Amino acid sequence: MHVQSWKETYSGVLSDGFLAGLDRTARHEMWKRVLEGPRVADHWVACDDDRIVGFAGREHPEQQHPGQPILLWGLYVLQSHQGLGVGRKLLEAALGDGPASLWVAAQNEQAIAFYRRFGFQPDGAEEVIAEWENLKTIRMVR
Repeated sequence: MHVQSWKETYSGVLSDGFLAGLDRTARHEMWKRVLEGPRVADHWVACDDDRIVGFAGREHPEQQHPGQPILLWGLYVLQSHQGLGVGRKLLEAALGDGPASLWVAAQNEQAIAFYRRFGFQPDGAEEVIAEWENLKTIRMVR
């Protein structure tokens, strides 16, 4: 699901070669490290019957600095389930309505519009992720 959602989300943003090179086995190993490793995080999964169709992950409050907003590190929903309230439910489960921050691809206008509906606004911070073909990201906060 994670690889498929990346291919859907970043088509036209990242190169076809980059997306074709996404490895399900490597992503599986990443998830094992995330779920079993020492770095504490919280995760939510959306299912349609027995199929995972979305997930959200945030840093666990114990990982946050006091007074800092919760960091949403990822929220992905398969295109087949977008517009059905899955993303909203995942976002609400992960963050509630409290202070939060997230990073989003600057070219991902659909995601930026989604987060704006829930009170997020760009705060001017930008980063470039070199290993993702110099993908420019912006931080949004509420």
